[in-house]
Amino acid sequence: EEPPVDRTIIAREELRRLQIALDRIPPAYRDALLMKKVEGLSRREIAARLGISEQAVKYHIANAMYALADFVYDDRADLGGSP
Repeated sequence: EEPPVDRTIIAREELRRLQIALDRIPPAYRDALLMKKVEGLSRREIAARLGISEQAVKYHIANAMYALADFVYDDRADLGGSP
């Protein structure tokens, strides 16, 4: 069964906003976050790929999440939405 058209439109808009937010964060943060959340890599694997320490990976992922949250919640506030 197909989702209702309005849900599809909302989902597409959310994906577009996420892509914009990802494009706005530093590449090192974005790469670490995508490797963790999309590719499912461990911090050790990410560290090896990026040539950085596991602690740096942890820092990059945390900062990427904070940056995305700031973008999403600030954007909703600008649109009159609730955080």
